[in-house]
Amino acid sequence: MCGIFGVVGRADRELGGRVTRAIHHRGPDDSGVWVDSTDTPVTLANTRLAIIDLSPAGHMPMLHSERRLAITYNGEVYNFAEIRAELEQRGHHFRSQSDTEVILNAYAQWGEECVHRLRGMFAFLIWDAPRQRLFAARDRLGIKPLYWAEADNGLLLASELKAMLCSGLITPALDFHALHHFLTFYAVPPPRTMLQGVHALLPGHCLTWERGKVGVRQYWDVPMVENGDLMSAGADAVEIRRELRRLLEESIRLRMIADVPVGAFLSGGVDSSAVVALMTRLSGERLQTFSIGFHAEGQRMDERRFAGIIARRYDTEHHEVVISGRDVAAELPDFVRAMDQPTGDGLNTYLVSRATARHVKVALSGLGGDELFAGYRQYRFLLQAQRAGRLWQRLPGVGKVAAAAAARQLARITGRAALAEVPGWLEASFLARYLRTRTLFSEAAKAALYRDGVAASHNGFGPSIELLRPFVVESERDAIVRVTRLELKSYLAHMLLRDTDAMSMAHSLE
Repeated sequence: MCGIFGVVGRADRELGGRVTRAIHHRGPDDSGVWVDSTDTPVTLANTRLAIIDLSPAGHMPMLHSERRLAITYNGEVYNFAEIRAELEQRGHHFRSQSDTEVILNAYAQWGEECVHRLRGMFAFLIWDAPRQRLFAARDRLGIKPLYWAEADNGLLLASELKAMLCSGLITPALDFHALHHFLTFYAVPPPRTMLQGVHALLPGHCLTWERGKVGVRQYWDVPMVENGDLMSAGADAVEIRRELRRLLEESIRLRMIADVPVGAFLSGGVDSSAVVALMTRLSGERLQTFSIGFHAEGQRMDERRFAGIIARRYDTEHHEVVISGRDVAAELPDFVRAMDQPTGDGLNTYLVSRATARHVKVALSGLGGDELFAGYRQYRFLLQAQRAGRLWQRLPGVGKVAAAAAARQLARITGRAALAEVPGWLEASFLARYLRTRTLFSEAAKAALYRDGVAASHNGFGPSIELLRPFVVESERDAIVRVTRLELKSYLAHMLLRDTDAMSMAHSLE
């Protein structure tokens, strides 16, 4: 929705202007730079993609003159109207209809605890002049990015690594630990980035800078699910469906709040189709939908037939983008530039976002549905492996040896090499099984790739599986609950949400 940038330790309008030009794609509607040199030098900058309150009153950085606060902000707070009403009752006055001003006044009222009241996707920086303190926060799931680094006895923060580099305040050096883990996950797991010394603020975390010291703390985490919280098989299925429908409708209604046209990505799968169906019902207007298809080279991935069925069913104004292999090759330089840092995904989002941005400023998608509702095939494999693993552990050693030999023989006969790995799959821990579903290079394969100095320091990198261990809650015994937590905390946050933001914002699409 916007691009944000901030520096504590420099009051430099030219620097702010240079960075806003580098991230102009994130907010082509407006841009601004604010500097303060009265005490601690500070620079805040913003490029704005106007979604709520399109008037000049929504300009950023925005100031709260009475409390001497300044904010630069990216995202949307969906419950801003309710928060605004409460703040008005407490005596706060507003000059705009924007959610930016609501966040600013919420901080003036509740300080850092304001994040607990915000429902939405956001990353923001607030300079608190009376306290000489910078406060930054990122939304609960990490939909909006925020990077930070300590530089020149100060602090540097931005929406993109490109902005950090453009500032000239950091030395571009590769973080080999980040590269090591990227080769496993085909995404860079935060808080590391590919730039040495530059950190990603984790989802559900906030940061403060005060008197030269940086503090980072977690304000939210995915709630723990005990076995007693799970619905029994005898629960009222009708009531469950009603509650799920209510939650989905509420979620989509909130995300359709905008002063600009809102469309939807449509693949024809369950997730995007459900989103389109509910959007059509809630808006009462004809919806614009967008799909991507492929010529012969990508025939197996072409989902236009299914998308067309849903588009006709809900009478949407449907747009199809058909891509050839030559088109993809021609787009690769721009795609790589939009990545911001390496990733194993995002090309489809880049291409469909480019087409969508010609018609609307905001698009909803079914992203996250598979992770929340266990839609991937490997979820079933993990559940089956958990059950079979209990039986496997009861086998005597001789029985395991015989079963492993039989698996290898069956793999040779059928030509399905994966069958030989089944005993190892059953013997492994839950976390090791999960990692096999999300691994690009194993630890051994990575070690074989390394040369010279990288190989010498390999022992200091540590196995990538250790990054996932904090996301496993031992008291959560249900396999689907465990894997859903892992997906939300790793794959969804590290790759899907980051890539979607980078690819869509490259085309000024929210």
